[in-house]
Amino acid sequence: MLTLDRTLESVKTRLEHAQLAGHFYQHNEQLLILQEALNDDGSILNNFVQHELSADQIGMQFGLRLSDNHFDFLIGVTHSNQDRSYEIGAGNLKADQKAFNLLYAFYNYPKAFYLVSLPLTANSAQLEDAIETQLFSQAKLDFLNTALKINPMGHQVNWMKAFILQQALDMKVRIQTCLL
Repeated sequence: MLTLDRTLESVKTRLEHAQLAGHFYQHNEQLLILQEALNDDGSILNNFVQHELSADQIGMQFGLRLSDNHFDFLIGVTHSNQDRSYEIGAGNLKADQKAFNLLYAFYNYPKAFYLVSLPLTANSAQLEDAIETQLFSQAKLDFLNTALKINPMGHQVNWMKAFILQQALDMKVRIQTCLL
């Protein structure tokens, strides 16, 4: 179990050394956000996915929250689309939204922000469950259910959900490995 007697600053130093992101933003004593997340090879992690029919976009950033000497893995998720009826402007960001501040990476300002939180020590099934209950169950994200492709085996795959799950799992494992 990752219960570390470390400050967020020392964890930030370890993550920087492991080159998990181009920039780390420490929002406060408890919250650290990986901005410009990187792949193992140092290339920029693709943290955006777009529905080919509706043009709905999902963007992800990852972070850690230190609470009671244990870490929670955070996934900040924005939803954006072509509908101009509502956009989150920079002045309207609140609490954790300000920490993630995903606006810079979108062609369209986000319409919604979601935060998925789970213990960093969670296994892959718990990660999938957290994403399913905290994110995929949101009514405004129903378009994710229509993002289907046929894999080489001839089975329908919900590719956007699979992409989100895989990117989150990969980053969580990389962070865990770095901190062990």
